[in-house]
Amino acid sequence: MNINVESSSPLRRKVTIELDQDEIAQELERSYAQLRRSVHLKGFRPGRAPRQILERLFGDQVRGEVIQKLIKESTEKALSEHNLVPVAEPEIVTEETDLNKTLRFAAVFDIRPEITVKDYENLKVPRQEVSVSEEQVDAALQRLRERLAPLKKVEDRTRVEPGDFVIAELEAFADGAPIAGSKLESRLLEVSDKAIAHGLHEVLTGAEVGVAGSARRSYPADYGEKDLAGKEVEWRYTVKEIFRRELPKLDDEFAKDQGEFQSLAELRERLRHNLLTQARQEADAKVRQGLLEIVLERNPVEIPQSLIEREQRVLEAEFAATLQAGGMPAEQAMETAHKSHDEFRARAEKRAHSALILDALAAQEKIEVSDEELAERIAAIVAQSGRDRERAAGFYNKEENRAALRASMRREKTLDLLLERAQKDDSQSAGAQAGGESVGGGEGGGSAGSGESA
Repeated sequence: MNINVESSSPLRRKVTIELDQDEIAQELERSYAQLRRSVHLKGFRPGRAPRQILERLFGDQVRGEVIQKLIKESTEKALSEHNLVPVAEPEIVTEETDLNKTLRFAAVFDIRPEITVKDYENLKVPRQEVSVSEEQVDAALQRLRERLAPLKKVEDRTRVEPGDFVIAELEAFADGAPIAGSKLESRLLEVSDKAIAHGLHEVLTGAEVGVAGSARRSYPADYGEKDLAGKEVEWRYTVKEIFRRELPKLDDEFAKDQGEFQSLAELRERLRHNLLTQARQEADAKVRQGLLEIVLERNPVEIPQSLIEREQRVLEAEFAATLQAGGMPAEQAMETAHKSHDEFRARAEKRAHSALILDALAAQEKIEVSDEELAERIAAIVAQSGRDRERAAGFYNKEENRAALRASMRREKTLDLLLERAQKDDSQSAGAQAGGESVGGGEGGGSAGSGESA
């Protein structure tokens, strides 16, 4: 195997690999021997089919598999021999794939820059006081009450009102023709702008049970749903039944129905505790992000383009998944996400920068995630996946997915270390701000839970 390594920039590498005929011939022979043992051809005893027959019947398939196998194995060997670690999967460019001549290809990739993180000590963080008001507890209790409220069929009226739940049929038409994918049959819908899109809450409000109706709505040319954009749409509907939430009475019996509580006062205290925990987590998340912003600003680095592109693909996939969760078809969601390509560029660059700095800092501080910690996190994810538990478990059976989760957890632990040290320094300074930098928040944050689950 002949290997040539080129550097087109400080971080860019091109490894050209050309395999000897002997290596190719040996792999072809192994592949045909394996195929001969597994295939059954009429007129030949098992394991005795001539190679020329196998080549005629399965030649293209075998050559394709051999090329993929040789590229993978020889790339890994070449990178190992030259101590090269790509930050993202190498791009493979084939130059010669006629196996009667040779196999020559190039692996193009970026390497991780060498980083020593500086100036991340002595960051001051003011203690953030968080509290929970009675109004917040009341709101949490009301949301819990609504979530647990059963639906009761409405018998004393036949017209739909805002806030109702209806079983309805709906379909959109443009120029008299149905719009593909718009038909809903016997779907339970909440008549609210927060629950259904495209202004359908207004379309259904006032509809009469059992009476077919229609309403027209116009959508702007830049509307997010491409099948509706720029069109005047006729929505045809029939409401079959109306339901209303029957809110349970807020008393001790309601509290007892939630589990271990004996009174409404106990339930309120639990909700208060959960809300306070959530508020503290959100405050800590903002401080972590603020600390990270300072460290990034103090440690500019050259970011590998392939790392930025990978983060950009992740952002687009996350955005597409959000659109799908809102009811947008998968193909359209991916197309919409891809159109936002440029908008994700700056965020992708920042995420790549953050990953590089946190990984370097973790190495400096010798922060690791143990196998036990990783297994515990995976178990928690699987347990929270509900009906998707098997799929989640299968996902983390793959080594690359476990490695990605381990890296994410390592970065979390690194941010926790920054937060812990900053809070410790702030406590020791007894509120003195001189000589340090104060961080009160920053972009990001987030919640670790709803805070309302009793």
